[in-house]
Amino acid sequence: MELFQLGEKKLVEKLCEILGNKVEDAACIKLNSDFLVISTDMIYEQTHVPEGMSYYQIGKLIVTVNFSDLAAMAAKPLAFLLAIGCSRNMKTKDFLEIIRGVKDSCQKYGARFVGGDTKEAEKLTLTGTAIGLTERPVFRYKARPGDKIVVTGTLGDAALGLELLKKKRNKLKDYPYIKKRTFEPEPRVKEALLLGKLASSMTDISDSLAISLYDISKESNVGFEIFSEKIPISEEALELAKIIGVSPLEKALYGGGDYELLATIPKDKIDKLPLNEGFTIIGNVIEQRKIFLVSNGKKRILEKMGYEHFKR
Repeated sequence: MELFQLGEKKLVEKLCEILGNKVEDAACIKLNSDFLVISTDMIYEQTHVPEGMSYYQIGKLIVTVNFSDLAAMAAKPLAFLLAIGCSRNMKTKDFLEIIRGVKDSCQKYGARFVGGDTKEAEKLTLTGTAIGLTERPVFRYKARPGDKIVVTGTLGDAALGLELLKKKRNKLKDYPYIKKRTFEPEPRVKEALLLGKLASSMTDISDSLAISLYDISKESNVGFEIFSEKIPISEEALELAKIIGVSPLEKALYGGGDYELLATIPKDKIDKLPLNEGFTIIGNVIEQRKIFLVSNGKKRILEKMGYEHFKR
């Protein structure tokens, strides 16, 4: 069997079987009264960098993808390391712009950019390692029936931005919110620290909302009931989707790259969540291990679709 037949998700499951670990967004190590949370993630020029993204934004992106994994475990970022593989013909100023992007992003979230490595490579490849700390890590496997399902921010923005880039690249400037969400997604660190006090389970939404729901469902052995009218979609996304002829709901459900958070919160704690600060309740955790999408009173199975490496 080749990797394209297996896919990234099954591959990670096999790796975790060998290591004896559960599938989580990051590693978690007990350290005195706290927990050290460590994540490593990679971006590759051909698969992660949209046309038009600056080198400074690439630097910010590698921090986002790693800090988003820390956020998914309710950890505050402490330090970041970066390994870069790039061509010998890369301009020095472009290389340094990546470094500036990394440094500024780390500073924004109160973390130190402490070092890394450089190597020659045919295509630009960045691998980050993020280190964080939390008193109470939140895992994927503790969702329980009756919990409420919560997401941060708005969904589908980055997927719509990429769709527009394919069709009318010069038009993205007309949608500043979508443009920023596509080229400069931010990890939800602040929101994660609040959710960490309430959530029973959590993960980030990097490959799609649907994929993230299936991830928690598998680890917690529960199902979900999601209400389509509750899914938060930005005004720009609604407008843009209409213009380019795609469904904003489909992009919110199955598009990746938003780096929002998906969490489950027990009913007796949900009143403590400030819903006016970018949190939205989109459904309920149920016993039946299926994921349903409810639209206009009609219920159907939510397809497991989104971005997955190695899959054709």
